[in-house]
Amino acid sequence: MNNEEKICNEILELDRSIRFTGIANKMGKLVAAKFNRGVKVLLTREEIEANIIKAVLRMKTREDYEQKLGKTIYTFALYEKVKRASIALNKGDYSLLMVSFEVAADHESIILHKILPTIKQHNLIA
Repeated sequence: MNNEEKICNEILELDRSIRFTGIANKMGKLVAAKFNRGVKVLLTREEIEANIIKAVLRMKTREDYEQKLGKTIYTFALYEKVKRASIALNKGDYSLLMVSFEVAADHESIILHKILPTIKQHNLIA
């Protein structure tokens, strides 16, 4: 198991409502991905990889406004079946952490108080 997979496992263990976590590099390639045990997978591996590429591109376009708005911390989407967040990474070759949650999850609290401190410990954010 590589370091990225260990980080994904660690994030999954932070909260039971976390369904999936994946790390993408700056080219949009998924370098690690893990699902929580017992989760019904909603997308194929190919769909997840295509989704990650698009998320990296969207995150990149936000940089145009960071001078005025400040750095992007995370973006969020609520779907009928799942909540999803893209968390900006700014260290090394990594560009984002994708996390999906159960719809009932308190995603903001989990991101701010559990996930961000964890990825900061791994030097994935400043």
